[in-house]
Amino acid sequence: MAYKVFSNGSVLNASDLNDYLMNQSVMVFTNSSARSSAITSPTEGMMSYLQDTNRFQFYNGTAWQDLSDEATGWSDKSANYAIVASDLGTTIRSTGSAITITIDNVLTQQGDRIDFIQAGSGQITFAAGSGVTLSSADGKLKTAKQFAGASVVFGGSGVYYLIGNLGA
Repeated sequence: MAYKVFSNGSVLNASDLNDYLMNQSVMVFTNSSARSSAITSPTEGMMSYLQDTNRFQFYNGTAWQDLSDEATGWSDKSANYAIVASDLGTTIRSTGSAITITIDNVLTQQGDRIDFIQAGSGQITFAAGSGVTLSSADGKLKTAKQFAGASVVFGGSGVYYLIGNLGA
């Protein structure tokens, strides 16, 4: 894909707009559904910003992918919870008694990860949602004790790996 440098005051004709500018801009959408409706045939390298998740994404030629999968913050949970796609790259912290986190098949890229911290006295129990295989060392599916950390990593095709400070 060729690129063109535009200067202030440049006159843009239709071919410049279609050939260059559309592929050199960051398009802002309320959510991924709005983006999919507006861009039916994305091209590799396109960039977008999703307002509902506050994330920049680029099209890698096959799928939209986050620019960064670094942690973007955390959320506190004091009741049972099922992960959602917007939890990607965040830390979920349990703050009270024991809770169950259901791992639903919502992540899309191999290596996608969500971190967990047991800040409260109750253990976090991890459960596989529908269509999910949840694998961990020795089959352990609970945090070990207060202040233990764990992560869920997407392996592809509904397979998730639970790693970290796990116990019975």
